[in-house]
Amino acid sequence: MPKIWLLVADAAKARLFEMPRKGGNLTEIACYTNPDGRSPGQHPEHGRQGRSQESASPARHAIEPHTTLREKHALQFADLLRDAVRQGRLDNQYDQLVLMAPPRFLGVLRDRLDDQTLKCVTAEVGSDLLALSPTELRAYLPT
Repeated sequence: MPKIWLLVADAAKARLFEMPRKGGNLTEIACYTNPDGRSPGQHPEHGRQGRSQESASPARHAIEPHTTLREKHALQFADLLRDAVRQGRLDNQYDQLVLMAPPRFLGVLRDRLDDQTLKCVTAEVGSDLLALSPTELRAYLPT
């Protein structure tokens, strides 16, 4: 029987569960937090983004928005989760991986995974299910 890992995450927190066999109980094996995941998205010292005015003329230029602080923190957290599931794969701790996250973070996470780990992903659920209990999560697992 294949061992299954279930990663339930958003940009601020993640829970990793193991299901030793299909139909078995979910056991939480790790919890990760990203304290900066709920940050306002812009550093207060950076001032307002948007338009800039040159001092020598009244001309105004639109400034191309950069990656926000919130997006940078989400990418760093996705990298941490990527490393955890990659190491689990290398250590043969699971055969199949299920990802559950809100759609935006699910895309970020999927983009960060290496090809070998992506091959282990058997299902994805694009919903925010982090607050659910293991019993409630089972209802969202594919059969």
